[in-house]
Amino acid sequence: MDWREDFDESLLDQEALSYLIEYKLQDTATGITKRVMSHGLNGLTEKQLYVFKKEVVDEWLLQKCKCGNHSIEGHELIGLWVNDGYCSHCADRMVKDS
Repeated sequence: MDWREDFDESLLDQEALSYLIEYKLQDTATGITKRVMSHGLNGLTEKQLYVFKKEVVDEWLLQKCKCGNHSIEGHELIGLWVNDGYCSHCADRMVKDS
């Protein structure tokens, strides 16, 4: 089964993908992610799809907040990445509670 059939393309937030390109991804994943941003998933080869799924989708886009184990989407993922696995809401709450 093709993983794209059940994939929520709203996870392909331009701001979040740009952040990954700038700060987190390595060479191959960076180039593929730039292509996804400009042409979508349909323009990728099978090998590129494999790399994108493994190194971007599974590694970064499907992360959940450590605190509440809830899903984070779109540009809110950036907060999760910069707050060591905690969404911005939970990170702010932890700061206020300390």
